[in-house]
Amino acid sequence: MKAPVRAPVNARCVVVVPTYDEAENVARLVDEITAAAPYADVLVVDDNSPDGTADVVRSHPSYGKALHLLERPGKAGLGAAYRAGFAWALEHGYDRIAQMDADFSHPPARLDALFRTLDDADVAVGSRYVPGGGVSNWDWRRRLLSWGGNLYVRLLLRTGVHDNTAGFKGFRRDALETIGALGSESNGYGFQIENAWRAAQAGLRVREVPITFTDRVAGTSKMSGAIAREALVKVLLWRFGTVLTFLAVGGVGYVIDVASFNFFRTLAPFNAYDPAVARTLAVGVAMIVTYVGNRTFTWRGSSEADRRREIGLFVLFNVIGFGFSVVTLVISHDLLGLTSRLADNISANVIVLALGTAFRYWTYKKYVFATPKERTPSSIHQVFPSSRV
Repeated sequence: MKAPVRAPVNARCVVVVPTYDEAENVARLVDEITAAAPYADVLVVDDNSPDGTADVVRSHPSYGKALHLLERPGKAGLGAAYRAGFAWALEHGYDRIAQMDADFSHPPARLDALFRTLDDADVAVGSRYVPGGGVSNWDWRRRLLSWGGNLYVRLLLRTGVHDNTAGFKGFRRDALETIGALGSESNGYGFQIENAWRAAQAGLRVREVPITFTDRVAGTSKMSGAIAREALVKVLLWRFGTVLTFLAVGGVGYVIDVASFNFFRTLAPFNAYDPAVARTLAVGVAMIVTYVGNRTFTWRGSSEADRRREIGLFVLFNVIGFGFSVVTLVISHDLLGLTSRLADNISANVIVLALGTAFRYWTYKKYVFATPKERTPSSIHQVFPSSRV
């Protein structure tokens, strides 16, 4: 006789299932979820399915007990449905939240393993690409596309996860809060990748659980080329977005620097002083602008626990960067004897700019706006600000 499935200790569990035209699948799926994890509730998030999916849910014997229904006015995408479901689960006090598709591509029988993995992990991923995992009824083209896509994500985002597009996941509630899952804006594959990336950025404990992925046999797929393209583009933005924002803020700071210098050079009483005074004031104004810009845009999710230390380090590294520019110019002009105006401009405005930019980016990221990597469920810091569901 099979032993009864016991609930994880002191943990209320729920499975979030987004649906759109899944009337053929949803009742049987609820039954199989209940059989695999009888301690877990089920939340169906339905986007006003025209095939009557919501009616099937309401007619199920478990409805109003362990089965819940969240109805939305229309089809707004997989990511939006999951965000709404996660918000509902957090609001209703669940400790462990799983997500899965309604088409049986994710095996309900593995739900108990997924929930129990959260005993010593913050995020559990049902993975096709670890030993014991796999896919069925896929041709070689789809296998190659999926494998290549996951390799692309791993190389660019360095998540440490083998199956970054996995839609079969489990989260501790504090992990969802830490990664700001309600504030993400991706859909489809992008939503799954974004949460994997955010978990890696936050230093959460992620464990992969082997599963066999089976393509749907009933209903129709909701994925499209546009969703895949969104994921490809957003991976690039997540990987290089910080650098691009940093460069944009730096560009604005440079314009402010030049404009301020010329402004102070013509403004009384500064126009009567040595140009170094105007230069110093301009640098100060530019530093304020770049600090606010980097704090607001580039590293907006970093810790705000010690603002004095942050500002002190910011000023220190900018002073060091300014020292680099002076030393480089001295080496070029005085030691190497490259005294032409062209040589001075290359030294001061090309070499120094490149070295200074790299130095500032590295020090800002590592020291000034650093986000702590060590996190535990009892010590949560929201790394990514939530915005909208």
